[in-house]
Amino acid sequence: MAEEAKAPPHRSNSEDIGLVQDAPELDETPAPTRLPRTFAAFAESNFRWYFASLCGNFAAMNMQMFIRGWLVFEITGSYEKLGWMTAAGGAVGIIAAPLGGVVADRVRQKKHVIQWGQCSNAAITLAVALLIAFGRLEFMHLLTASVLHGISMNAMMPARQALTKDVVGVDRLTNAIALNTSGMNTARLLLPGLAGGMVAALGGGDGNVDPAKWVYVFMTALYLFSVLVMFKVSVPDRPPPDTPFEPMLRELRLGFEYVLATPTILMLLVGNFLMVFFSMPYFMLLPGFAKQVLDAGPDQLGLLISISGIGSLAGSLIIASMPNRHRGKVLLGGGIVLGVPLLFFSMSTSFLLSTLLLTIVGVGQAARMSLSNVLIQANVEDEFRGRVMSIYMLEMAVLSVSIYPISVLADVVGVQWTVGASAVGLIVLVLALFCIPRYRNLQ
Repeated sequence: MAEEAKAPPHRSNSEDIGLVQDAPELDETPAPTRLPRTFAAFAESNFRWYFASLCGNFAAMNMQMFIRGWLVFEITGSYEKLGWMTAAGGAVGIIAAPLGGVVADRVRQKKHVIQWGQCSNAAITLAVALLIAFGRLEFMHLLTASVLHGISMNAMMPARQALTKDVVGVDRLTNAIALNTSGMNTARLLLPGLAGGMVAALGGGDGNVDPAKWVYVFMTALYLFSVLVMFKVSVPDRPPPDTPFEPMLRELRLGFEYVLATPTILMLLVGNFLMVFFSMPYFMLLPGFAKQVLDAGPDQLGLLISISGIGSLAGSLIIASMPNRHRGKVLLGGGIVLGVPLLFFSMSTSFLLSTLLLTIVGVGQAARMSLSNVLIQANVEDEFRGRVMSIYMLEMAVLSVSIYPISVLADVVGVQWTVGASAVGLIVLVLALFCIPRYRNLQ
């Protein structure tokens, strides 16, 4: 196990003037453009372009989370169908994510993997837009799109996760990942509400899904924007390996063996999977919860998704401002901030109260997402970084599959009981992890 990840060979001028947290400042060369600690990674022009590309991707993804779930529930009225759609995208990810991790560790330029994935997403999204425009959209089309998006997203995500460290180095890694999370949460704040407003303004709802085509056209443009901006990101090619590549499946096996032989990485991955398992069902079930429990239309559903982004944006900026200390305790604290308001949300029938509670949920979710990612990357050896991050993403794929029985449970016992039970599970899990010194003392 590597106690610390090695810094990449490149070094920026911004690092030399002391913009990195805890780096010594050179009094004789003060930087008039010095950024606050919260935004230190933006001193790197590479990171600015990388961040812009990610924001395009995040914007499209968050619009898709809203519009696809809304379409499925509008067409079928079934929580089970929502579960099928989510599970389908996750099932293919179980294969695509690990193979994507091997590819990320092999290629000289990880950004090319990301660009090909975004081009695929754009093509899939445009196809759905055309199906809606010609009045041919059916549930099976959305299911197929979910599968194809699942392959594309999971294949490129390990490269995207691993590229962050190549762009900013180890010293700014916490800051950069937290800023990436803030970008994602800003997109979640703005884009679902925009998508819901577009659909509602154009007469969507009560069986009319035609306005959704414009959302899909906009998403296509965002994916293409992400592809183009990524051309501006410049990092050194990965040096050729000292030894020939092993067969892909063997390299994949070596990645899993490394995780099993590295207690800190294994502990972080298992803990993160369980946190995600208990914290995400509410989001997957939100289209039905909004319609049946809160009596909310598509514009209000978009607002519910967006409002949690306010808390997530605040949480991610807080994490970006933190020094690299006590990150394990902060991660667990975020779990409590996530779980307790989620429990109260499950009991709420008030739209106003629900928006307030989801804002607080967003704060905790940002801490979990940012710090679990940072702690894994800070403790993994560079040689295995792509494969370990693919296993990190694999957890999301497994979760997507496991969501299916949860969606069936929501049909049987009700969505409020299902969300409440998941919140209780999360709270118990966090308290149990806090009792493990090795976990809570992670730095």
